[in-house]
Amino acid sequence: MSAVTRETVRTEAPLDASLDLLQERKARWAQLPVIDKIRYLEEVLDLAIKRAPDWVAAGAAMKGLNPGSPLIGSEEWLAGPYPTVAWLHDVIETLEDLRTGKDPLAGVPTSRTVTGQVAARVLPGSWYDHLLFNGFTLDVWMQPGVTQETLRGTIATFYREEDPPGRVTLVLGAGNVSAIPILDALYALIADGDVVVLKLNPVNVCYGPVFEAILQPLIRDGYLQLVYGGAETGEYLTHHASVEAIHITGSERTYNQIVFGSPEGGASPVLTKPVRAELGGVGPTIVLPGPWSRDEIAYQAENLATQKLHSSGHTCVASQILVLPAEWQHHDALLDELRAALRDAPQRSNYYPGAADRLASFAAANPGAEVIEGTDQDRLLLAGVDPASDHPAFREELFGPVYVATSLAGRDTAEYLRSAVRFANTALHGNLGANIIVHPSTAKHLGSELDQAVADLRYGCIGINAWAGVVFLASKGAWGAHPGNTPQDIQSGTGAVHNALLFDRAEKNVLTAPFRTFPMGVRHGDPTLAVKPPWFVTNKTAEATARQLTHFAADPKPQRLVGLFASALRG
Repeated sequence: MSAVTRETVRTEAPLDASLDLLQERKARWAQLPVIDKIRYLEEVLDLAIKRAPDWVAAGAAMKGLNPGSPLIGSEEWLAGPYPTVAWLHDVIETLEDLRTGKDPLAGVPTSRTVTGQVAARVLPGSWYDHLLFNGFTLDVWMQPGVTQETLRGTIATFYREEDPPGRVTLVLGAGNVSAIPILDALYALIADGDVVVLKLNPVNVCYGPVFEAILQPLIRDGYLQLVYGGAETGEYLTHHASVEAIHITGSERTYNQIVFGSPEGGASPVLTKPVRAELGGVGPTIVLPGPWSRDEIAYQAENLATQKLHSSGHTCVASQILVLPAEWQHHDALLDELRAALRDAPQRSNYYPGAADRLASFAAANPGAEVIEGTDQDRLLLAGVDPASDHPAFREELFGPVYVATSLAGRDTAEYLRSAVRFANTALHGNLGANIIVHPSTAKHLGSELDQAVADLRYGCIGINAWAGVVFLASKGAWGAHPGNTPQDIQSGTGAVHNALLFDRAEKNVLTAPFRTFPMGVRHGDPTLAVKPPWFVTNKTAEATARQLTHFAADPKPQRLVGLFASALRG
């Protein structure tokens, strides 16, 4: 298959003809028996595994990653083939349960949150999860009004419709994380019952030939069309009469341009089609005070660096604002370790368009920003920003390797936490992802105060001692912003995607991880078997671990665990 450049626009299948075919096939797809949809997904899963090396190689070449770089594992494997095949495997199981009349939530514990909402614990699930993600939990909170008795009625609601007419959805693919466009397209096909025209972003059009090969069964039979092009192509498709719904992953300005005809937004939408959107925002990480040891400070600095530097900060859920307790004894030590972690993270180029200019503009506007020099790309750290100020970093997603730190006071830890939650909810723009880092003894001391803080955070994905971005990797998480955004105040978007259990009324995801990993935990009396996660930018065996984890997710077998554990322990 010939190479595709960013400027290429496919002409083999005119856009109108592609949309005509989708219109012709939409009812057929919507009413296709579940068993047939399962067969399509099984074909796509097999092709995804076969073409995974090509997928990873395309991204590594586009980003200029050196052979052997751990970023090939943490970004190209873990943000591409892995979440795709994991979702395919798990959604096939859900559809099989629907087909045979089994309960998709069998074995999924549910509980009541501090607010009385229903939460489903989707991780760990199998005994494999207990081994691979020891100490990790993921709870999906349902929206108020969903009860234990009605929960199952909110799952896979499309499949309860009789003779659905079908719909053509336009998926405007993201330009950063490679799994996003393919997962968005598959989710529209399976969860919504729509046929799809998927337009790739010019930034990562290099994945196009691989996606064409992986999605070939659906393309072959007219249920999906993959197109290329720039803003003009996107605008043409958006307003085309045959396109009945739109899914976008991108910036708030792009959303406003599509819906209101202006990047600044407006009062009355010019586009009245249903739009589901995931738009990113300003993500906070709240650090709670506690008796941290030197190795714990160093480890959590790596955690923070990963939250900032994954994909070089070009992720919608990157941590942008670091919130620290002003009078904590380890305040300065953590910042020092963060500087070291940002400096020592693998070097890389400014691959994303405009990244170098954004860094230069921020540095020019903020003379106090520290430039942590790199071989090909600098990282910036601006500490000591007044939380009461109207700093642009509180309102604008910087989308690059820029970290801003602020400090809040509090008479005690509980008051500080309440202030930090209030700051995150009111001072920062966006509500996709937030993070809390808390020492076990602090969590024990806070008790229900910590539970209430999690409930009060108005974010769709919350990580406790883990990056909220990891929810994207979890096939049974419900990826998206906190519900309640409007077109006039869209924040981080509307709707949730990528949930293999097909929840229709999720509110937020709460991911919890151990504060320490093995063997550090052993030294502190913590029995956790969790090792340094492969998504850490500092994990030296991330490529081998992520590759093996991908193959395991596609076909979980005990014999695959030996090599996986050996690689993970070396990380």
